[in-house]
Amino acid sequence: MKKILILKHQKREDAESPEFSYLLSDCLLQVKRLFKLETLIWNEQNSDIAIPDSDYVLVLGKENIFFSSETLRHMCNSLSPNTGVVLPDSLSSFKLSHTTPIYSVRGYESVEDKILKASHQSIDANKSHLPISLFSANVFRNILKTNSLSEVFANKELLRDINIASKIVNTGVYHQYIDYYAEPREDILQYIPETAKNVLEVGCGRGITGKMIEEKFGCCVTGVELNPLAALDAKNNISRVIVGNIQELELEDKYDAVVATELFEHLNYPEDFLIKMKNILNPGGSIILSTPNVGHYSVVEDLAAGRWDYVPIGLLCYTHFRFFTYKTLVDYIERVGFSSYEIIQQKTELPRRFRFLKYINSNDIDLESLSTKGFYVVLKV
Repeated sequence: MKKILILKHQKREDAESPEFSYLLSDCLLQVKRLFKLETLIWNEQNSDIAIPDSDYVLVLGKENIFFSSETLRHMCNSLSPNTGVVLPDSLSSFKLSHTTPIYSVRGYESVEDKILKASHQSIDANKSHLPISLFSANVFRNILKTNSLSEVFANKELLRDINIASKIVNTGVYHQYIDYYAEPREDILQYIPETAKNVLEVGCGRGITGKMIEEKFGCCVTGVELNPLAALDAKNNISRVIVGNIQELELEDKYDAVVATELFEHLNYPEDFLIKMKNILNPGGSIILSTPNVGHYSVVEDLAAGRWDYVPIGLLCYTHFRFFTYKTLVDYIERVGFSSYEIIQQKTELPRRFRFLKYINSNDIDLESLSTKGFYVVLKV
């Protein structure tokens, strides 16, 4: 079995994130299916690491990406005496990804398979070795003669700046995840009371959504964030940040609203969270949540195919402890004593292959659930 060396630039905050640590381990698993593997994690603190011998070198930048063993196989097959560097293209650069919704690894694999087999052309072919590239060992050793590892990971124009006699080939697909801690949630603003003066955002990340809340409502936002490095950024965006696990923190202040987007499902004991948040609300206050629906058609189809693939972000996030349908949410809410609440469905289009279900006279098939990817939940005291 040939040997491959993986050089990964890992950010400190991603090392602190169980979701992205899982993603890296999953990518390594894809490589292990084809090669004898050696991995070196690079960051600014260990920049002088020794490079062992190998047949191939896979360079992974600081971006959080996913790629499959099938894409890696295509990349390796494209290496030849005349080809020294292979670059896959981002999934988003293929038109097919814009017309085919992808909610799971299985859905990703289906689109990837069509791209690879039909030789779909990328709208914007990748020209950089970052965030992912495969080198023949000889070509990479020649690059290191004139460039340090720091320069390899810092210079996205490296392939243009150096003289590579061998050919550069584009093949394969990768998916780059969004910044987990900086996703702006403008969609949640419509559910926050306009009279709110003090808002608690649980799982505030870098404070991007909290900043929007402060600007729109002229209020004070206190954020709670588990990742200490993301919390440092949040302190530049919102009035106050508390670093810690919401399930363990003692909160003394009172709030007019609590916001928790895609957090409820990550908690060991969601009922305890609801009770704790209820106790810190001022009279007339609201709790605003958003959470995925495990009854979405993509999850149902995956289960029918014997699949349940965790991802760093999505319906089946690696750190989800609890899974909800509409009925499950109602049970959780009413069990802890809320009587005033609203659950709003986040709808997706149901694929044509499911349309026959509407002709089946059965009370056991919930088409609304199948086409719902998540819920907004507004609880009032």
